[in-house]
Amino acid sequence: MPIGAPAPVVTAPARRSTARLFALGAGAGLAAAVGAVFFLRLGGASLDLGAGSTMQPAVAAAAVLRPAVAAAPARAKAAAPAAAAHANPPAAVPAIAPEDRADATLDRSAVIPIHDGIVTIPESFSSADGEYDLVIHFHGINDVVEAGFERAGLNAVVMILNLGISSAAYETRFSIRSYLPALLAKTEAALRARGLRGARLRRIALSAFSAGYGAVRGLLNQASFADKVDAVLLLDGIHTGYMPIDHSLDLERLKPFSRFAQQAASGEKLMSITHSEITPNGDYAGTHESTDALLALAGAERSPIGSADALALYQVAGPASADRPAPFIQLSEAHKGALHVRGYAGTQKPDHVRHLTRMAETAVPDLVRHWSERPAP
Repeated sequence: MPIGAPAPVVTAPARRSTARLFALGAGAGLAAAVGAVFFLRLGGASLDLGAGSTMQPAVAAAAVLRPAVAAAPARAKAAAPAAAAHANPPAAVPAIAPEDRADATLDRSAVIPIHDGIVTIPESFSSADGEYDLVIHFHGINDVVEAGFERAGLNAVVMILNLGISSAAYETRFSIRSYLPALLAKTEAALRARGLRGARLRRIALSAFSAGYGAVRGLLNQASFADKVDAVLLLDGIHTGYMPIDHSLDLERLKPFSRFAQQAASGEKLMSITHSEITPNGDYAGTHESTDALLALAGAERSPIGSADALALYQVAGPASADRPAPFIQLSEAHKGALHVRGYAGTQKPDHVRHLTRMAETAVPDLVRHWSERPAP
């Protein structure tokens, strides 16, 4: 199965730390195939982290056009629900005195260390009664993942887990039915110890970058747990193999994802996927091809997006590298119910990593809207 070099586990005692050099795999399978990991400078001129970041002059011109060309359609979709909410404000509810809120004494100052990862409490999280939504993210530098959810304004607690060097390591660990429930219990206890009175879990979302998709597959294969999952985010991380006789896609390996995609298409759940154009160096399908199979099974159609000018800028910028990532250009999208797919240009390692560093502008806003618009059960 696909192999992906993981991000090193970093569990700094403080929630806020300075950006630093880090290594990430080229994709779920790609890194092992090419036999390398690569370095990207966080917070410097070489990596686009979204709003407020700086870039090399070679791609600065393309970046100026990015909001109007690549991000405008997604932002337009984000603005519509917000405008509707202002037009039809919710009914007023009795105010709770600040000192009576369950989160009145919640300590958010440091991450909570757990086995294989951390739990972090974004500044945007609030809970008047102790209930909390939880995002479990698999694979990626802790600080980068934490910043992504923070920038998106997610009202949820975030668990970040990093395992091994392959998707198989994630899938194997999270196929053990007792493993995640134990982490969930420890997280709830830790939140109470940090001052969230009456802490109790409400909704769960699974999020994965690159090789982390193996954990999502393992968990969605557990019918009893899959029913409890309200949302799935996949950031350039979904693969399947080929059948040995006719080289068709191995749809059996995609079944856990296709079941969830069909539920999302009908509006029962949320599924948001981003993918690159990377072709794996191995006998298995890339994220674009694997996502196409999900769209077909869910009855959703992909539409092109962007413009010839934007794509021309992408070509002019030249091949991406660790020191100079190419512009983040969206090429296509598909939306049906609460199933959302966004395809982006890029065939190099930095293009792959961009799906993690730009999560606050791509998939996470879908989750923010989903949970803010749907009343909790």
